[in-house]
Amino acid sequence: MKRILLVLALAAGILVRPAAAQELLVGADFKMYFDNKEFGGNTFAVPGLDIESGTDFAARLAARLGVRWEEKNSLYFGADMLQNFGERSSSFLSEVKPLLYYQFETPAVRAVAGIFTRDLMHDDDYSTAFFSPVERFRHNRLNGVLASYRGQRNSYVEFVCDWEGMYSTVSREKFRILLSGRHYLKHCFYYGVNYSMFHFAGQKSPTGGEETENVVDLQLLNPCVGVRFNAFFDFDIKVGLLQSAQRDRSFGHTWETPRMAEIGLKMSRWGLTLDERLYLGDNMHPFFHGHTLEDGTVLTYGRELYPGESFFRTTEKVYSRTSLSFRRTFFHDTLSVGAEFVAHHDGTALGTQQLLEVGVKLLKPVYNSKNHRKHRR
Repeated sequence: MKRILLVLALAAGILVRPAAAQELLVGADFKMYFDNKEFGGNTFAVPGLDIESGTDFAARLAARLGVRWEEKNSLYFGADMLQNFGERSSSFLSEVKPLLYYQFETPAVRAVAGIFTRDLMHDDDYSTAFFSPVERFRHNRLNGVLASYRGQRNSYVEFVCDWEGMYSTVSREKFRILLSGRHYLKHCFYYGVNYSMFHFAGQKSPTGGEETENVVDLQLLNPCVGVRFNAFFDFDIKVGLLQSAQRDRSFGHTWETPRMAEIGLKMSRWGLTLDERLYLGDNMHPFFHGHTLEDGTVLTYGRELYPGESFFRTTEKVYSRTSLSFRRTFFHDTLSVGAEFVAHHDGTALGTQQLLEVGVKLLKPVYNSKNHRKHRR
């Protein structure tokens, strides 16, 4: 932590020089996250320990210092700090990790390179088949690049590469390619796509023994078409397809191609939203339990391979996700409050989930070299 603060202090001393900067920016993103799952006592057709009841309760602060020049270019330094409530294994914080990135931005184009926060991408358009709510909170930093183009009527196309793990004794080599886009037509209709390609490779042995060299390729495609309109409520109705192609190279090179149809109905007013998502089809996580090696060792992949909602692993060919939420922003969108109740049903049992989020988002210019020179004259 001391090293991070030293870097920030040195950066501030360098960046305030008029020859090097136009504006000095200070920002902070805070989020408190509560996620309680009540699945106990139910017998779901979803095998795996991650379907048990439990609570995630934590807060994180992403603080950053930046310099912006020529109006389009920005360079940021910062730290992403996380504390799990009730954790006693750490004397200070649960996690402290760096933020270091360059950003180029115009009204139509955004390009980012480095270690940046997840809110810079169009995260909300990805189904929970890609990322569960707790995964989005926990995996807050992306390591790599982002490029997006914004068109008329909020249409966009976006590319993200996130290098999630380096080949070492503590991590597999893994990276994810993400593509997303939406095209909104004049008369309420839209179409779009989300795509993920995940490379899940080997890991060095921490004891110097045999290395884990198996590689899993996982692709997930989600095209959709929909319509948005207002009839007292704001409606968003869409249909789509979750099509996956995945293989475990070390245990046969045949591709598994599970798929699910997706039907969504969302209606909202006064900050309240009712969102029903119905999925019909196959078990989307065929390699969740991994494999048993020749020596009897169980090689489990679990949520490290599949960060989406666990219910997409149901064997009943149906999954219904119904949520009722309230979200509002205050003080010129700097403060946000959200509460959500979710019911998960797979044809065999019903589980509930309660979520609460409080967020603060600030970014303020504290120095402008042009104004400074004017005052000196």
